Amino acid sequence: MAENNQNGCLIVGEGVKLSGTFNVPDIASISGTIEGELTAREIIVGATGVLKGKISAEVVDLRGEIHENLHSKKSLFIRATGKISGSIQYAEIEIEKGGDLQGTLIKIDANVNSSSQS
Repeated sequence: MAENNQNGCLIVGEGVKLSGTFNVPDIASISGTIEGELTAREIIVGATGVLKGKISAEVVDLRGEIHENLHSKKSLFIRATGKISGSIQYAEIEIEKGGDLQGTLIKIDANVNSSSQS
C-alpha cells in the first residue's frame, strides 16, 4: 500500500481527529476532522470531512464541512452535500444544488499574488 502513496500528500481517514498546523505541498484529502490551520495546493473534503480553522489552498473541493476561514486562491467547488460557514475568499466559485454557503464572501483576483493578503 505504501507504493500507492504520493509524496507531499495528506490523507485523513474517517474517524481520525487531528489538531494543529499542517502545511501540505500537494493534496490534502480529508474524511476525518482537522482543527487548526491547513495549507495545501489542493484540498478535497469528503462527505464525512470537517475542517475548523484557517484553511488555505489553490483549489478546494467540498463535500463535507468547513468552518471559520477559507482562502481559495483559484477555485472553490461546493458540492451538493458541502457546507461552509465563516469568512470565505475565492477567485472562482461553483455551487451545486443543495450546497450550503453562509458567511462573508470576498471575491479575489486569481492573478494577484496572495502573499500581499493577510
